Amino acid sequence: MGTKLFKSPLKTLFSTLAVSVTLLSTSAQAVSMSQPSYTHVNGAYLNSSSMKRGVFLDLEYELEHKVFTFGRYKYANYNSFNNTRSESFLDLGAGKYFTIADGVTMEFSASLGRIADSGNLFGSGTAFYTLNTGFRNRFEVFETRLGYRYIKFDGLPSDSGVSASGWWYFSPQAAFGVTFEEVYTGSTWGIGARFSF
Repeated sequence: MGTKLFKSPLKTLFSTLAVSVTLLSTSAQAVSMSQPSYTHVNGAYLNSSSMKRGVFLDLEYELEHKVFTFGRYKYANYNSFNNTRSESFLDLGAGKYFTIADGVTMEFSASLGRIADSGNLFGSGTAFYTLNTGFRNRFEVFETRLGYRYIKFDGLPSDSGVSASGWWYFSPQAAFGVTFEEVYTGSTWGIGARFSF
C-alpha cells in the first residue's frame, strides 16, 4: 500500500519536470557557464534518517538587481505504527545574492511556508518562516552550494541546520546532482536533476 501511495507523487514529479523542460527549452535565455544558477527547476528523490521517502520540487527565478524568488514543494511517505502516513511541505520566498569572487556568490533569503501531516497543505497543518544564508560556487561544469537555515514553526520550537548540494552540468542547461540537509526531520539526502533557463 505504501508503494502505491509513493508512486503517484513520483509520477507527478517526473511529469511536471518533463512539461517544465519542454516549455522552458523553447524560450530559454542564454545560460551563464561561469556564475551559479538562480533561474532553474530541480526535481529530486528524497530519503531521510527518519525513514521518510518522497519527492522534492524546487523552482528559482532571478529578477533584476540580483534578487531571486523561489518555491519549494516536498511530499514524503513514512511508516508510523504499521500505518503509511504522508507529509507535505510548501515554502515560498525571496532573496538577494552578491558576487564576492569570480563564480562565487553569497546569498540571503527569507520565506513563509506550511507543513502538514497529509497531502493537503491547506487542511490541518503548521505555518512557519525561515531565514537563510549560503554560498554558491560555479567552477566549469560543477556547481556547489553550502547554506544555513533557521526555521520557526508557529507554536512549536525553532530548528536550524545546514544544507548543501552539488550539481554536474552535462550540458549548458541540464545537470544531475545530490542534495543534503540537516533541518526539519533529521538528515535528508536527495538525488535529482536540474534544468536552468
